[in-house]
Amino acid sequence: MYGIDIGVTGLSAVSDRDEDAQDILIRRLQAIDHLTAQDRHLISSLCFDVVDIPPRTDFVREGDRQTRCCLLMDGVVIRSNFTRSGERQIQSVHIPGDVPDLQSLHLRRMDHYIGSVSQCRVAFVAHDQVLRVLRDSPHLTAILWRETLIDAALYRAIIVRNARLGSTERLAHFICEMWCRFDAVGLTDRNGFAFPMTQEMVGQVLGLSIVSVNRSMQILRSDRLVVWDRGRINILDWTQLAEIAQFDPTFLHLNE
Repeated sequence: MYGIDIGVTGLSAVSDRDEDAQDILIRRLQAIDHLTAQDRHLISSLCFDVVDIPPRTDFVREGDRQTRCCLLMDGVVIRSNFTRSGERQIQSVHIPGDVPDLQSLHLRRMDHYIGSVSQCRVAFVAHDQVLRVLRDSPHLTAILWRETLIDAALYRAIIVRNARLGSTERLAHFICEMWCRFDAVGLTDRNGFAFPMTQEMVGQVLGLSIVSVNRSMQILRSDRLVVWDRGRINILDWTQLAEIAQFDPTFLHLNE
């Protein structure tokens, strides 16, 4: 389906990285709500199996019965489904700090694929450990419930963006969204952020051909709003870019 299609067996394990995974998870959860000292202590009790995953590898597959959740530590992953003819629709893009299969705690079978875009580092944590932490902390339970609601809000925004905006506006909206999400976990600098997705992949997110994505990017570049080059996006004029995109970050529900 998506390059290499394998489970986690055989991927490169990385030892002694529990603290790194815990820190990334704490940073992500703090972006949506305040964490108490007890919350931090419970997160520090989680044990992670940290794995390096090569680019373009499906490591969660439709039909899988998951016993672990995955926390993305580094890189970018996507959630996808495929038609019978093998055409892919990318449904969401996930960045470090995200837990893209959080719903596997309660849904028996996966109904989509999760695959790496770039070289990724993923930390797997057993469901029973997560459920233990949630039993001990109603506050953390509420934060993760809020996280699933934010995931639903992202889908609502995607439906409006892809159904009602023109190609240039869609691309501008997507770039604004990515900037806000990367910035919330400290992965932007003064001008932009590293972004490994190809224009073809972005087209699969936006429901556009690669020709339309390229044309829209040229418009944004010629208007001196965005430069996208060599795996990096630089935003030159945020105010105008957000205006073209009709972008309102409320749907991200980030912790002010």
